[in-house]
Amino acid sequence: MSTQTNEIFELIQAAVKKFISASAAVVEIESAPLHLGFQAVDLSRHQVVLEDEGTRRSVSLITKMASRTERLILHRLFSQSANVPFSHTNDMDSEHRALLCIQNVDEHTDYQNLNIDLLQKKEAAALAYIHQSNLGCKEQLLWLPAATRDHAEQMLNTRWRPSWEKAIQTESFIEAFGAYIPEVEAAAACITADLEVVLNDESSHTLIHNDLNPGNVLVHNNDDVYFIDWEEARYGSLYLDVPLRLDIVQARDYLDELSSHGVVLPSAKFESQYKIAARYLGLRFMAWNLGAWAHDLRAKEGLIKYLKMATS
Repeated sequence: MSTQTNEIFELIQAAVKKFISASAAVVEIESAPLHLGFQAVDLSRHQVVLEDEGTRRSVSLITKMASRTERLILHRLFSQSANVPFSHTNDMDSEHRALLCIQNVDEHTDYQNLNIDLLQKKEAAALAYIHQSNLGCKEQLLWLPAATRDHAEQMLNTRWRPSWEKAIQTESFIEAFGAYIPEVEAAAACITADLEVVLNDESSHTLIHNDLNPGNVLVHNNDDVYFIDWEEARYGSLYLDVPLRLDIVQARDYLDELSSHGVVLPSAKFESQYKIAARYLGLRFMAWNLGAWAHDLRAKEGLIKYLKMATS
């Protein structure tokens, strides 16, 4: 058994005993690599056979070489009873990436048979809980990178702009979405300046996920919503999370949940800053869709959503 294989085995065994059953022993592990997202580093899924008091069963776990930010955030949020997977690492504090074992939260989910309306409300509540639990916690989260104008500009210049420039030279894109081109260009020209009011609103600063694309929001056991992959998390405005997951009507459930915890956001201010953030997020997150829409229906639907957000 190689050193890394042995490290993974021992980490999975420790996670099993900590979160699943103290009496369980790992009998067998079948591993398969995963290749997802911008930052997935040595990401693998493991089908783990356990023996627990004479009975064998199987569970699914994930391992990855996770950043310090993600390791700390998952630990913090799980301790707050937030909707995140359980996780275990032997290295919480070093600056370099370290091996992390994570719950595979949608292992038993049937995505073809879900109550979408109910899950939407639960997602709004779960996101509001995370935001309100960490609102104004700047001193406790000094290790967390800040959501700044420089960061926003970097996201647009490195992720959106190259994909956009390529797309607008393509005849099929021009034919399908040409009417959006001048509107998107106009939005991009002023969005980082417009975004300042959101970025500088300290009353809305909290721990934000900052990458709530559909792949990072999973359904657990068919009846709850969990947030995964906190690699790009920041300390910044909650408005940088909400529009990606909730339209302005659905956001009422989010506001109600915040209010139930004593956090009241004036409706006019919320709507104004929500719309600014939505334009930025529409630009930032359309990058993958710009390259995939022509051969992937879901990518096309996503692209239409982001184009509408960017020009709203």
